[in-house]
Amino acid sequence: MNEAATGTIGDDRAVDLLKDLLITELGRAGVLQAEIRKIVGCGINRVSRIVKNFGKDRGKTKGKDAGI
Repeated sequence: MNEAATGTIGDDRAVDLLKDLLITELGRAGVLQAEIRKIVGCGINRVSRIVKNFGKDRGKTKGKDAGI
């Protein structure tokens, strides 16, 4: 059987998406990039590419919830 018949192509995409979501949530929670890499089991470049978009204030609550 080829990969299309077994469904592994879709499974790989689903796994990649779930890893990206996990990286996103851990990054938003303020977990260090090196720790995210260990947890997810991927390269630091992938983590950096995703987490760099959060900026310096990641993990901080803003607005009404912060009591401002």
